[in-house]
This record gives sequence, structure tokens and C-alpha cells, in this order.
Amino acid sequence: MFFIDLIYILVFIVLSPWWLAMLVLKPAFREGFWARFSLPENEPSQHKSVWLHGSSAGEVDLLRPLVNRIEQQMTGCEIVVSVFAISGYAAAKKAFPKHRVIYFPADFSFVIRRFLKVLQPQLVVLVESEFWPNFIVTANRASVPVCLINGRMSDKSFRVHQRLRLVAWALRKLSLLAVQTDGDASRFRDLGVAKERLSVTGNMKYDLNDLGRPEEWQKIRSELRLQYAIDEDMTVSIGGSLHRGEDLALATAYARLLEEGYRLRMIIVPRYPAESAGIGRVLEQQGLVPQCKSSGSTERYRIDAESRQVLIVDTLGELKNFYAMSDVAYVGGSLTYRGSNKGGHNLMEPASMGLAVMFGPYNYSFRETVRDLLEARAGILVHDADEIYSSLKGLLDDPATISDLGGRAREVISKNRGASARNITLLSNFIPLAKSGRGTT
Repeated sequence: MFFIDLIYILVFIVLSPWWLAMLVLKPAFREGFWARFSLPENEPSQHKSVWLHGSSAGEVDLLRPLVNRIEQQMTGCEIVVSVFAISGYAAAKKAFPKHRVIYFPADFSFVIRRFLKVLQPQLVVLVESEFWPNFIVTANRASVPVCLINGRMSDKSFRVHQRLRLVAWALRKLSLLAVQTDGDASRFRDLGVAKERLSVTGNMKYDLNDLGRPEEWQKIRSELRLQYAIDEDMTVSIGGSLHRGEDLALATAYARLLEEGYRLRMIIVPRYPAESAGIGRVLEQQGLVPQCKSSGSTERYRIDAESRQVLIVDTLGELKNFYAMSDVAYVGGSLTYRGSNKGGHNLMEPASMGLAVMFGPYNYSFRETVRDLLEARAGILVHDADEIYSSLKGLLDDPATISDLGGRAREVISKNRGASARNITLLSNFIPLAKSGRGTT
């Protein structure tokens, strides 16, 4: 561990001018910076804890069922949720108001020992790919079991870890690795993880969306269509969690279809409501008429045969309901490259409702779901405005395809659910182990 600490210190010294500049110039960068090095108190907690860690808001969501189960089974045990990203901290504070939320400690062994001493964890649970070598090894030496759930490892990461070996060495100290796929399990085994510590339990993201009952979605669909005067037999296409650029692609496709006489209505739900004005200008450039939901007047969004209006949902927390009133969903954040660790938003929500789902090629966050949908012929991959146009045109020419795609998409979500319950069952084996104070080797 001294060797790892030394590497971190050397890197910190080399990058210190950049760190100082960011601390001065970026208030968001300062958020939680010092909290990663110490906790407010120095004395050990009076209660043992279970420590759960998810890097960002997406991983925090995956912890919900686990927190619920711990609350039921371990009364008197403190739950600590740690995060790395600032967005994750805000999400965790909102999701777990009764529990302690902290920033994940800097990966120095002396910092981690201090956190472990104060928090007194019986068990540490990491989500997905949070492989901090000093943390794993220090906890292991303190006889605290560390388990990984919803684990994954890309081919690229595997090649890096295979060469450097540092993370591979730490992974062998984990008490349990519950991973998403057989491919993930194979990569972890090739890095030296013992097969008896590996379990393939599936992807917990499939459990995030309640399948609900079709009659519930039908009720919401009917109410919203009545509110916006859209006939039940009118095809409605929605762009959910759209980023800039995707608005132009959808607007171009929609305008072409209207010019060709197709009956179709479009709804756009921006990822960031503040971008609604810019999206409105893009729509106008295509000869369309934007109507923002926040205008408060549904009468202005009255559909008739000649309408070229597009509803922009510029309010928060309503995407799910507007998915329910739609037939075809393009899920945003996926049409253009936004970074090697970014891409795509929640495909499972519209798929679980039985919508025909479209998405772009950049789906880092939901690549397994994309694979499953495509293999089941339950989703449509598009690369640009022309492909969006041709895909929508094909669906409109054969309306039965819409319900067929939606039915298969819902089936994909349904059959892949249950990873959270399987992981909780595995973790329950370690809670008595943690209480007894014994660790792993």
C-alpha cells in the first residue's frame, strides 16, 4: 500500500498547479474536496454500519432496493452511502434522507484507515466498477468484507488491468463479485479472481423500472391524450431526454413525414429544460410550431389535420407520463459521441411500457440493454436524421409493427429482472460474517 500511496503523492505533486487552479476557479470542483480526506468527527461511531458506495447518480439508484432490505433486516445498524461525483452526492441525499451520505475517501491508505475507524463498517458494498486498490486492500486488512455488485468490466479496461496488474491484485481481495454477464465473469477470472467468489446475477438496472400494469399506463395515456386533444388512433412519437443536435434530427424527420402527408404527432422532452428555447428555434427553422408545456395553455395545443405543432415538455419529472401517452420513443443522449464513458439514457423506462424504442449508436450507460433489445428484434438503432425518418416511416406504413416491437421490448425487460434480489441474497451471507469480525484473505 505504501507503493500505491507513493504513486498517488507523486501524481498529486505533478498535477498540483492544475489542482490549485481548479480549486480556485471552479466552485463545483471545491465541493466535497476536503470531505474526501476527513470526516467531521474522529471518534469511532457507537453503532456498526454497512457502507454502500456508488460513484454517481446512476449507481445511487441501484442501491435503493439494497438499502430497503438492510433497513428491514438489520435494525440498529447504521447505513452509510458514499459517492464520488457531486451529482451522486445530491442524488444520495435526496434518496436516503434518513441515512448518512458522505464523499468517498481519497484512495490513500492513511485516509481510508481513518474512515474505517470512525464508521466501523461490518460490510462494504461497491457498485459496478469502483476498483480503488488502496481502499479494497486496506478494508481487507481491517477484516472488513468488501463485495462488488452489478460488476462489469469492458474489454478495454480488462486489457489495461491485465498489463498493470495493480487493480487485478486488489480484486483478488474482494469477498464477492456479483457481475452482470458471463463475459464480465470471464474477464475477472482471467485477472485472477477465484471462481468461487464470482457469481453472474444479471444487470440491476432492469429492476429500476416497475413494469406496472398495462391498465395503469392506458389510464394515463387516455387522460393526457384527452387533455391535448390527440385522438387514440393518432401515432405519437416522443424524443425523451434529448440533447442538442438530436432535436434537429427529430425535427427534420418529423417535418419530412408531415410534408408527405403522414398523421403523426411529436413530443420533445429535453434532458435540460433550460435548452427549450433553443430547441424551439430549431423547430421553427424546420417550419414547425413549438409549444412549451410551461405556457400553461393546453388549448393552444389543439391537434387538427393541418397542425405542425410540437409539444416541448420543459418541466421536470414528467417524462414517464409522456412516455405513457406515446407509441414510439427515441431515447436521447445517444446520437452523437459525448465521451468514452458517456452515452444514452434510460431505455428501460419506455421499453417496460411497451413502446417501440429507437436509440442512437452511443449507449455506454445502457449497452447491455441495447444488445438485448437488438438481439430480440425489440429496438431500432438509428445513426442520423435520415435513419430516424426511414424508421418512423416504416412504422407508420405498418402500424402493427409498433405494437410488436413494444411487446418484445417489454418482454426483454421482464425476463431480465431480478438481479437486485439475487445480489441481496448473496450479500446476506456476509452480514453475519461481518458481525463476527472475520475478514477475507
